[in-house]
Amino acid sequence: MKSPLGLSADLPVMDLITEAIALLWLKRSAVIRMFLPAMLILALVDWSSSVFLAEDDYLNKLVFIIVSIFLSVMFATSCHRFTLLPKEQWDANALHGIGREELRYLLRGILLAVIAVVVFFGTMLFAMVFLGQENAWLGAVIAVLPALYFWSRLSITLPELALGQKSDLKRAWSLSAGNGSRLVLVVFIAPVVMASPFLALFMLDHSALRYLAAFGTYITSLISLVMLSLSYRFLLDFYEPTTEAPAAESEAENKSETSGFDA
Repeated sequence: MKSPLGLSADLPVMDLITEAIALLWLKRSAVIRMFLPAMLILALVDWSSSVFLAEDDYLNKLVFIIVSIFLSVMFATSCHRFTLLPKEQWDANALHGIGREELRYLLRGILLAVIAVVVFFGTMLFAMVFLGQENAWLGAVIAVLPALYFWSRLSITLPELALGQKSDLKRAWSLSAGNGSRLVLVVFIAPVVMASPFLALFMLDHSALRYLAAFGTYITSLISLVMLSLSYRFLLDFYEPTTEAPAAESEAENKSETSGFDA
């Protein structure tokens, strides 16, 4: 995809990370009010599943997983709106109920997961033709890369769906052109690195630490969702500057316009 001037955008990954953290800190009172209860509940659901259910209790585990997915979708859509919309259009709380936008977001997320799985297994089988079945693990390692690449590029318009805008896979692929590796950093690598201290706590056999680990991963998820929203806004502003984007206005514009962005 090219801008009106024929240029291509390069996502400034490090700037996006620092901007996401700065934004959450600047609006920390709103973040605590909107997202802290949601993160505590989400962590409680995950913690309860791991502590109180037996390993072979698949039915109840499935129920907990479904509940966690729906709560996570509400959490994610609220985060995108918080980042991209004026304050008066925010949800009152991250757990606000399921609407059309949440269902479309969920369905798109499932579609992206299916595409990533197909790409993974297709690449793995292709690699095993040359590597042999005894090196299936190496084929799996190789297959992870294109799966993450496709998932990351196609996820760029998830914030657009959260805002109630129409967005298909073709638009996502076009909008993310030239930024596949950078979006892998934004969507997967950076969040995993930030969450790694909390993920390590899951290996300790202590119920309180497991809850802390679950809660910490949702904090890093909040940062990663803001990063994805900012990435979407950056690319949209670059490629479609004349479009009335749902993106928020800058702090400088807030000072000169009474209806500016407050997130």
